[in-house]
Amino acid sequence: ALGILAQEGIGDTIRVSLTPQPGEARTQEVVVALEILQALGLRHFNPSVTACPGCGRTTSTTFQELAKQIDDFLRLQMPVWRNKYPGVEELKVAVMGCIVNGPGESKHADIGISLPGTGEAPAAPVFIDGEKAMTLRGDKIAQEFHAIVENYIEKRYGATV
Repeated sequence: ALGILAQEGIGDTIRVSLTPQPGEARTQEVVVALEILQALGLRHFNPSVTACPGCGRTTSTTFQELAKQIDDFLRLQMPVWRNKYPGVEELKVAVMGCIVNGPGESKHADIGISLPGTGEAPAAPVFIDGEKAMTLRGDKIAQEFHAIVENYIEKRYGATV
């Protein structure tokens, strides 16, 4: 119901109430409210990271770890990037755990990666603006993808003179 009301423009305030963890501040309520607005496409606050939930093809935690690293990195940089790279809050990144659903989801993101799943070759195709741009291999896939994301942001959202 909240989503329908917000999309219809009814109301101008969202209040989220959550039970906080013992000893923690109630700031998670604000984070959830912002995420609701962003999920509805009403406002963008941070780049979004889409990651697969995992299945029988994804027995490693590599895709989960990379998705968290990228999400944490993007959120950490946003106070600086918000002014330096206008529009970066609309960036969509996909971190997927296998080549079955990964390429499709990655093509719908601005930049995405499909990590190898169980029994798949140790290769990770990277998609930029819907097109396969390269394939990463080896032990440094996470570091290389991190650098690719940062470079993409600089090129796409950097000031043009």
